[in-house]
Amino acid sequence: MPATTLGAHDEGADGSLVGGTGTLVVGAPVLVGGTVVGTVEPEVEDCVDVPAADGLPTVGAEEQAAATDVTAAARTTQRAVDGRRRLWLGRIVRAYPRPLVVLAPAVGDHGNRYVAAVTTEPTPIVLDVDTGVDDACALLLAALHPDLDLRAVSCVGGNAPVDDVVRNTLLVLEAAGRPDVPVARGAERPLLEPPVDARHVHGDDGMADLGWTPSSLSVDPRHAVELLRDVCREAAAEGRPVTLVPLAPLTNIALLLRTYPDVAQGISEIIFMGGAANVGNATASAEFNVFHDPEAAAVALEAATELGIPITMYGLDVFYQPVVPAELADELVAVGGGGAAELAGSLIRFQNARFNRPASTIGDAGAVCVVIDRTGVRTEPLPLRVELAGTWSRGRTIVDRRDWSGDMAHDPHGEAPVRVEVALEVDGPRYSRLWVDTLLGRVGER
Repeated sequence: MPATTLGAHDEGADGSLVGGTGTLVVGAPVLVGGTVVGTVEPEVEDCVDVPAADGLPTVGAEEQAAATDVTAAARTTQRAVDGRRRLWLGRIVRAYPRPLVVLAPAVGDHGNRYVAAVTTEPTPIVLDVDTGVDDACALLLAALHPDLDLRAVSCVGGNAPVDDVVRNTLLVLEAAGRPDVPVARGAERPLLEPPVDARHVHGDDGMADLGWTPSSLSVDPRHAVELLRDVCREAAAEGRPVTLVPLAPLTNIALLLRTYPDVAQGISEIIFMGGAANVGNATASAEFNVFHDPEAAAVALEAATELGIPITMYGLDVFYQPVVPAELADELVAVGGGGAAELAGSLIRFQNARFNRPASTIGDAGAVCVVIDRTGVRTEPLPLRVELAGTWSRGRTIVDRRDWSGDMAHDPHGEAPVRVEVALEVDGPRYSRLWVDTLLGRVGER
């Protein structure tokens, strides 16, 4: 893959900048304050031109002091720099997953030009699932894509009862050749209400009723929340925070963040599949994952906000757009051998048959695609609340898209304290190709 070298700078003893070098992939998206502002071009030398940086978060005094011991952002990006020297931290953004760029502003007379660096190691990722046909699609991608380092999978009741979820998850990971990934059983019911399931969508066994031989893999003895805690703490100690990708009701995540808030140091961001700005599926208002346990969704999102963890919502507004046609499903199945490709194609075939259509969504796998390739999705930072009391709207994610502060000032509720990056548009064909190419071992050929 073509690459270009950028200048990365460290702070010298006298406060001056000392040059270093880092390698950056051409075409990688350039982020400022979480917004894609362009891509890396072959002509780039030592800086990247970006718009005015008013939205960039400023490092506080406490973080400045901690910089002598290297902050989490610097630890994540330093691998793109020759040696282990500390990056200039006069003003920084959070560390975003590969291949996204982490920007630190240059000083002097560069104006709005920023030094860029990027980690070239696979992104550590943890999935929380209720496997589920679409969760299985996501697990296969996370387990097989070379840019991802799947550290663990936690299970929760949702699409199917939690014991079925554990069984399905182990089957998927065995098909993918990933017996090394720990899988733990988590919450079997919502925080307050009895559980519901979605067998009408996913089949009686929760995963397409394929009749595959059950996995011989064993479940981790820890509770899922304990597994998540341990993995996040280990990631913090390594200086490589994980991207947490919940694809299920947020029960485990709410319990994790409220019980062990220190794990925030080991989480770079949360990208969750759930909610919507405009549509519902479990009800006319609510998406299933949030509807299943709305209290957990509210608690998890509020806790993440309080702990400073960036959140992206990959909801129903984009969920159905990455689709795989029947002919590609047939190509996957034809690989045979009871492996990942055959399983993936069988999952698409099941959906096509159940819903009588020529192509079906990869669903939750789109949220994993965001980790790999953020240029395929457009998001906006918007205030969000979870409706907990409405007769017809319980479980709805109320996304505030008003653009006039006057209305907000007169709103008796005020602006929601939770603000997330809401996915509003997705390049469906791009993400579908990414998924299929990964399953067929064609990543890097294009």
